[in-house]
Amino acid sequence: MANYNKKIYELIFFLIICLIASCSSTSHSIKPNQTNGIEIANKFSLEGKFKASMLDSKETGYFFLKKNNNLIEINIGKNFLLPEEKIVFNINEDIEISKIIHNANSNKLDKSLDRIKINDFIRIILGFEIDQSLYPGLEIIKDLDQKDKFLPTIVIIRTAEYELTILNKKFYE
Repeated sequence: MANYNKKIYELIFFLIICLIASCSSTSHSIKPNQTNGIEIANKFSLEGKFKASMLDSKETGYFFLKKNNNLIEINIGKNFLLPEEKIVFNINEDIEISKIIHNANSNKLDKSLDRIKINDFIRIILGFEIDQSLYPGLEIIKDLDQKDKFLPTIVIIRTAEYELTILNKKFYE
């Protein structure tokens, strides 16, 4: 009888471990400038918060970025009471910063500073280096957390007209 009880406990323990392993998602960090790990071509998801600042206004919110093959889907929300805005891009398209900054003065942005290739934008957020000669006047500041030395916790994209601060929270592969 004792052997039977031991087998039941082992089976229950095994089932619990299998259930936990199947329900958990893979969340891990990546190394900036990593060439053999995660590349833009792979599927991944990233969630975080943002703060967009212009001379006369500020806007905050959260985002969920999902990459699947050549499609980039960005869900942007201002708070949890308002509906999210969903924007879908091809990997070769440009993203307009004014899509994030929704205010009356967004039409005053210099269009050359407002547009960034979505591929470069994602590389900036993930901590990779880009060719900044394509974007004169663009300043990029990355801050690595002491605990997590791979994915930048804060990325600031700054021009003379706006500043976009991105707080990376979770990365899923």
